[in-house]
Amino acid sequence: MLNVPGGWLSGPQIRREVEAGNISIDPFSVDQLNPNSYNYRLSPTILRLIGETIDVREEDSFEEIQVTEKGLLLLPSECYLGATLEKFGSNVFASLVTGRSSIGRKFITNHVTAGLIDQGFFGSITLEITVQRPTRIYPAILFGQIFWFTVVGQSELYAGKYSKQIRPTGSKSVRERFD
Repeated sequence: MLNVPGGWLSGPQIRREVEAGNISIDPFSVDQLNPNSYNYRLSPTILRLIGETIDVREEDSFEEIQVTEKGLLLLPSECYLGATLEKFGSNVFASLVTGRSSIGRKFITNHVTAGLIDQGFFGSITLEITVQRPTRIYPAILFGQIFWFTVVGQSELYAGKYSKQIRPTGSKSVRERFD
């Protein structure tokens, strides 16, 4: 039987790791801590995909929208990229982003597939956002959760193409090889 210390960090442990400098959350608010995660907020910058066809070998075109205090109406069948208001990172822990039940119960999907945040990533996290019905969102709302976990084995820190992003960032698959 494998006996490895660690696992998923509790809220109090997240706070201790932030205080120790092992997890970076900027800005950090103790009010956003949960028993096993941290609530992230939605950045006011949203990108809306404006092309009819998505081609993984081509750059996508987006319309940049600023979400005001009056809100932004998201529409079904549209593709939006948002970002966390907070910047996150850790060289010690990997993390995952997921939805909050309060947002999910409004039928908002706040990330589709890109939930893993590797050790060594530092920056805002891009969110793939879709809705089932016309849905109004607002800047800085609590929009999802992030949690951290220990990594077993020798670590290799992320140094990829999305390092240090500070806003919603479209796919960079055009930089990948297609052999």
